[in-house]
Amino acid sequence: MQDNHAQEEICEIGRRLYRAGLVRGSDGNFSIRLSTDEIMITPTGFSKGYLEADDLVVIDMQGDVLRGDKQPSSEYRLHLAAYQVREDVEAVVHSHPPFATAFSVAGREFPQHVLPELEIFFPNGVPIAAYQGPGTTELAEEMRAYYRDYDLIIMSHHGVVSIGGDIFTAWRLTEHLEACAETLFYANGLGGISNPR
Repeated sequence: MQDNHAQEEICEIGRRLYRAGLVRGSDGNFSIRLSTDEIMITPTGFSKGYLEADDLVVIDMQGDVLRGDKQPSSEYRLHLAAYQVREDVEAVVHSHPPFATAFSVAGREFPQHVLPELEIFFPNGVPIAAYQGPGTTELAEEMRAYYRDYDLIIMSHHGVVSIGGDIFTAWRLTEHLEACAETLFYANGLGGISNPR
């Protein structure tokens, strides 16, 4: 993918997630695979709702900066692990959707067979990976096993990572999960979740 096209897509996803409240402040990080050895990724410490093309950074598969004058996201290892595990992954989106994150903070798993979206978009369920420190090698290693079998993973107490063949596919998974999480949250408040089967 050309740099300018990837820049436009990443900035657009940043705006969408920011407007939806799925990233706030300088939360979150996104990336796109440019080639077998080049990844475009968001910079650290920037609001993702106000990114500009020149803010983005290109790194290699070791995390070294190839182009750009900003520091890449401190979560770059999390992204590289996805690209190393799955050749079909072309984009990674890490966001902090509040309802979905709340499930992991409360120690609650996502139920199956209660919403059509959960069955359609997450047929294998929604896993919650054990907590590891943000930006650490341990976190990236924890996620490797999940990347093999899932396109979306909740990181305990730390938000959501979604992966896909393009950044819009990864973004849609995050939006669908958060919509399900919000519905389940309200259902719990109304007395509990019932299974239609």
